[in-house]
Amino acid sequence: MTETERIYKAGWLPKKFWEESLECGYRITSNMKKVWAVQLDLYKEFSRVCEENNLSYFTDGGSTLGAIRHEGFIPWDDDFDVCLPRKSYEQLKKLSKAFISPYFLQNVYTDSEYGYSFMRLLNENTTAILEPFNYCKFKHGIFIDIFPLDKVTLEDYLPRRKKMYDLIMKNSAYMRYDFPNKTERDNAIIEQYYDSTIILADIFDEIEKLATQDENIDTEYLSLLVSTQYDASKKIWNKKIFDDYIEKKFESITVRVPIGYDEQLHIYFGNYMEYPPLEQRGRWHNIQFYPDIPYKEFYDKKYNIKYD
Repeated sequence: MTETERIYKAGWLPKKFWEESLECGYRITSNMKKVWAVQLDLYKEFSRVCEENNLSYFTDGGSTLGAIRHEGFIPWDDDFDVCLPRKSYEQLKKLSKAFISPYFLQNVYTDSEYGYSFMRLLNENTTAILEPFNYCKFKHGIFIDIFPLDKVTLEDYLPRRKKMYDLIMKNSAYMRYDFPNKTERDNAIIEQYYDSTIILADIFDEIEKLATQDENIDTEYLSLLVSTQYDASKKIWNKKIFDDYIEKKFESITVRVPIGYDEQLHIYFGNYMEYPPLEQRGRWHNIQFYPDIPYKEFYDKKYNIKYD
């Protein structure tokens, strides 16, 4: 039985959810519906462990926007993001054994070739690959991203973010190195940041040390400091936004959004209730999803890469 068959059989997603559909002028394939189902199942498992251990957690970014504007996934989105205050994040990091296969809590300590600066919860019986990291020998299942909320001050935020970017790019260069079809950007990153002596766990430790340096300071601001994809101005928020959560409908389940979601979403997206132009509605992560194939089987067949 595949994971999507298991989730379908469980019955908590209505049958109509699985059908290809046209929403907001964007076609959602039946394969993407399967991906969404796996991600929702991962969120359910993530929230179960968090609640059993009294951890604070929230949706983030496009997942919060989806809950507020669409009561589910943004039709052209392909991922799911959550965040936790640093204290809860550190507790979750210690709970990897609370997740039983096919669920796997991924970080450099549980998966030594994983070079991202944040954790993921993934499903080992599925496949998700993203160039140029598809030749890295870490687990490549469909996932949800898990970010820590770290304390920052207005004075130290930008200098720390610059240092964070350089650390992240070191690991990025390491993960790009074996990709055979490198772009000019890949080569430029490798030339600037690659070091054959890099140990991913050491870089991750530096990232964590930098991210938590204000942990014992009474500050008014929080940031997803370990993620530098968005402009810096969009990743710093008043801590009151996360004083509590409210439950919002998301497809057929409910999710926890920050109580200050309106303020945060305005910082992230501006007039967030307004849809982007039709030509701008599309997936931008460029992830290839195979929800019915375990990544070990996929990698053996496609790349002749075998996992223990």
